[in-house]
Amino acid sequence: MSAIGILSEHIANQIAAGEVVERPVAVVKELVENSLDAGATQIEIAFRNGGKSYIRVEDNGCGMSLEDARLALERHATSKILEAEDLQHITTFGFRGEALPSIASVARFTLRTRTIEQEAGTERVVNGGKFIHQRACGMPVGTVIEVTDLFYSVPARREFLKTDNTESAHIIYLSRLLAIAHPQTAFRLWEDDRLLFNSPICSRLRERVEEIWGQTLTAELIELEAVGEAGLRLYGLIGKPGFSRSTRQGLITFVNRRPVESRTLSYALIEAYHTLIPKGRHPVAFLFLEIDPEAIDVNVHPAKREVRFQEESLVRQYVIETVIQKLQDQLARTRERTAVSRTPRSLASPTDTALPKPAKVPSPPSTSLSPGIRYSEIPDRSLAVADQSSSDTVKPSLPWRLIGRLYGRYALFETEAGLVCFHLRAAHERIWFERIQRSFLQARVASQTLLLPLPLELEPLGSAVLQKHLPFFTQSGFGIGIFGRHFFRIEAIPSWLAPEKSESFLRDAIQLLREQRIRPEQYALAYEPIARLAATRSLRIDDLISDSAIVDLAKQLMGCDYPLSCPRGHPTYFELSRSDLDKRFGR
Repeated sequence: MSAIGILSEHIANQIAAGEVVERPVAVVKELVENSLDAGATQIEIAFRNGGKSYIRVEDNGCGMSLEDARLALERHATSKILEAEDLQHITTFGFRGEALPSIASVARFTLRTRTIEQEAGTERVVNGGKFIHQRACGMPVGTVIEVTDLFYSVPARREFLKTDNTESAHIIYLSRLLAIAHPQTAFRLWEDDRLLFNSPICSRLRERVEEIWGQTLTAELIELEAVGEAGLRLYGLIGKPGFSRSTRQGLITFVNRRPVESRTLSYALIEAYHTLIPKGRHPVAFLFLEIDPEAIDVNVHPAKREVRFQEESLVRQYVIETVIQKLQDQLARTRERTAVSRTPRSLASPTDTALPKPAKVPSPPSTSLSPGIRYSEIPDRSLAVADQSSSDTVKPSLPWRLIGRLYGRYALFETEAGLVCFHLRAAHERIWFERIQRSFLQARVASQTLLLPLPLELEPLGSAVLQKHLPFFTQSGFGIGIFGRHFFRIEAIPSWLAPEKSESFLRDAIQLLREQRIRPEQYALAYEPIARLAATRSLRIDDLISDSAIVDLAKQLMGCDYPLSCPRGHPTYFELSRSDLDKRFGR
């Protein structure tokens, strides 16, 4: 006898069910997507016991004729593709024709449907893949599918399901995603006869997000709309600069309105926000990408949760650039509002004329500096912010009133909107990071020659890395001479670096090169880690910094491109609104 046999249709359907129907939420997904493909403007979802015992999806779509109702439960029967070429431009959600027969093979399945041309609907019942009956039934135009006792015919599969609460959470979350993706369709969700949400047709995405996710979250989102080359369109709602979550659950992406898990889109968003939110936090976004169906493969995952782009790098770069541009525009508008906002009449807004010029802390010239460089030409590192004004750094007016300092690290400001808590060192690092990075990109890094060169000894690997990348360090403002095997002399350093910190800075930079976290061949990106390292190695803010210098520091921060976080991703300041303060006091 032959060792190879043809599987029966019943067994083949159950195997397909293992791919398509992993858990109750997969049933909901397949049924709702069919409703959307049918043009439904109203969809109602109901379930019990996490979907294990009962699932119902009802819609007002186009419905099916008697013959279509029969064929819909045949494997590989579909109205959405006819030829192999159709797979190259899929515009529907379900298309493989496996969902309904797969579900019906592992549950008790009832289909009721009616088209506008029919006087009566059609009811078709299948239990565990076995046909029970087909008959006429009274119903409005549309389709109703009920699935009960999921996996009753394959009880081993039920053992792998999680608790009712867990399975319910998956269904609720998916229903929210599908509702967000289709604001033009009304959604109603029931659990155990309890209405979870009822969202009517919405004209704008923001309305749907607000109804389902709430006003608090929606208030922190800004609208994004952009059209790019190659038929790319990006739109949706993204978090304001500085707004973040502790997990990635708030980072939701859609491709051609299909909710997907895309590393390309997720990492592009994370990259766009990496200097705007604290380290370890994640951006919030409801991001939609419209792309030519021929440029993606939606069939790479059995449940169609993932997509593959033909040109991953093109999509990634487009998303990064578009989101960054939107965030920069938002920051510019924020700075404009800060500059022109009206200060309360009871407050005296500090201005440049009202503030005394910050006094320098006298310091003797360092003996390690070249006599050709006056100390006044070098940034004052003891006061840290007293002499750091730059012609290319904007200093907007600051309608904040300084209240005082806290623990030597923070400053408190009174504003028209509330109370600002300001981190002095974080602000200082952000200012210096952008200033240093700008000098690198503009190829005008100021350098100072040391009167007494500093010795530097490296281990063999570090020595090899330094010799290989000496031109890179020269462009960065260093002058380094080879003095022997694994011995070097630091003869010049960038003007923003203190001589006593030059050795440790070089060792850190060499380590970043060894780990390939700095890539000199990628010129535009190579200096960002260097600038970040330089900013975070700067001297700490002196506890004796004057009030006027603190106000000047805040002004300089408001002139930065990304003022909300330091180069390490920590916040530079946060604001408590008047309403927040009133709530704290029960007002």
